[in-house]
Amino acid sequence: MEKVIYQNKILYPDILWERPVHYYKSKAGKVLVLAGSKSMTGEAILAAEGVFRSGTGILTLGFPDRVKDFYKDILPEAMTLALPSTLSDSLSKSGHDQIIEQANSCDIALIGPGLSNNAETTQLVWDLLFELNVPIVLDADGLTALSTGIEVMRKKESEAFMTDYFKKIRNCLILTPHPGEAHRILKAISPKGYDSKRFSEKYIEIHKTEIANLITEKIGCITVLKGHDTVIASRQGIVVNKVGGPELVTAGTGDVLSGIIASFVAQNPKKIFEATSTAVYLHGLAGMIAKEMMGERAVVASDVIRYLPEAIKRSEEH
Repeated sequence: MEKVIYQNKILYPDILWERPVHYYKSKAGKVLVLAGSKSMTGEAILAAEGVFRSGTGILTLGFPDRVKDFYKDILPEAMTLALPSTLSDSLSKSGHDQIIEQANSCDIALIGPGLSNNAETTQLVWDLLFELNVPIVLDADGLTALSTGIEVMRKKESEAFMTDYFKKIRNCLILTPHPGEAHRILKAISPKGYDSKRFSEKYIEIHKTEIANLITEKIGCITVLKGHDTVIASRQGIVVNKVGGPELVTAGTGDVLSGIIASFVAQNPKKIFEATSTAVYLHGLAGMIAKEMMGERAVVASDVIRYLPEAIKRSEEH
């Protein structure tokens, strides 16, 4: 296992580089967000706002066309991409080519918040993992699609086959599971020596460094295992974030984090691990500032977005 670095201050200040006077939106990162479905529209908004508040220049939000009226005028800064829907109002496979075309003009794709577990949507996400040429942040229902795909593969193929198969992914994959999602991913992988009773969600919560490193090793990704002392694991190193606490344990804060990660990676494409670690730190710091202002129990996901600019400002000043 790589040496563990503890993050209680900004470790990579160069990620918050000073922008030149002559600077244009196309240079500030272009992000594609694929999110939302009929019963889960809010997740897309939280992720998109996390992207914008982190300094991204151009955001395109892709969602099922049957819910387009919901997003009308809610995110005036974002470009919208209404995509074909399934009968259950989630993303359809028939939108595959449009997504590929749009992604090719972006720096990163964020896939998952609120997509639903529709079987057709799940297949679409699995296909995109191996066909997009840009880094991917995979969150929420995107992680469920990943687990489902691995489960299907492992019924017929070996662990070694699976590991080799993931080498077909054309660019960096960033996973952002909480312990429950990590439990399902690990169960799907079923690595040698795996014991479902031992690797419970409680075990994962206590041993996040071990589990994040294991997922990274088997899938070849960057793993952001969320929770108390969020762990960022990659083949480059392991960072344990010590900033942020129970104020972040509320619905939607994970969607916000995925947006922040996507934004900073888009702005720092040659420093993906450092950008991811910095995003986790700023997310935690924004939560702490919100707690200072409102009290721990009152903080919700939109408050993290509200105080993210202050978190970035404080970090730039140090």
